[in-house]
Amino acid sequence: MNTSASSSINKPSEDDSLQAQRETFVASLSHDLKNPTIAQIRAIELILKGKFGKVQPEQREIMEMLLDSCKYMNAMLGSVLATYRNEKGTIQLNTEEVSIADLAVECTDEMIYLANDKGIKISLDNQAEKENVWGDKVQLRRVVMNLLSNSIKYAYPNTKLNIYVYNEDNYTCFRFENKSPYLPQNQQEKIFARYISYSKSHNGIGLGLYASKKIVEAHGGIIFVKSFKDDRNIFGFKIPNDDSMKNTKMSVTF
Repeated sequence: MNTSASSSINKPSEDDSLQAQRETFVASLSHDLKNPTIAQIRAIELILKGKFGKVQPEQREIMEMLLDSCKYMNAMLGSVLATYRNEKGTIQLNTEEVSIADLAVECTDEMIYLANDKGIKISLDNQAEKENVWGDKVQLRRVVMNLLSNSIKYAYPNTKLNIYVYNEDNYTCFRFENKSPYLPQNQQEKIFARYISYSKSHNGIGLGLYASKKIVEAHGGIIFVKSFKDDRNIFGFKIPNDDSMKNTKMSVTF
């Protein structure tokens, strides 16, 4: 028996060790972030119940928005933890009936102050007769938030952001149109690839659009981008709105 060969087979590779360390770090970080997020949720709930004094209507509106944002963050952290508990990085999606129009309204309300800081006017046009799709609400909200935050971040100041919810064949669609730097065709083709950022001037790593593509495709949908030389840009996605996905066990692997 060749003991050296046997030991080399059983010994984890350096890449495996680094991967395990990375996953442990992300899982630990996500777990640690959940505690303050839960504390924030409880604190805001107490404020809204008037435990620390009367809350004015204007204050209530903002506090309710903050509460929704914290709850979303808590759900996302739970999703990250679930991913790293699975060695393949796969999330099982929780299927329910989801209104794309409602997600658009929720996310627009949450991002309105960021838009106001840049002087961007948001217009939301719901043209859909069938708003609902079957899918994971947390993950679909993640897609809408990613697209919307990018649309505001890279839009020119003091411009208009048009958001549309509509039907196309057997799909319910979400898209935005803004005024932002033109994306050449070669960049459009790879914009949803892993570690590709929306803009060369962006210093971060591009994971938001990559994750959005994976989530949309896991729902049987299509994500898309169109860019024009007059600096008009369109990003969006479409999800089947029939019952084909109702009893489907969906998952997404990042």
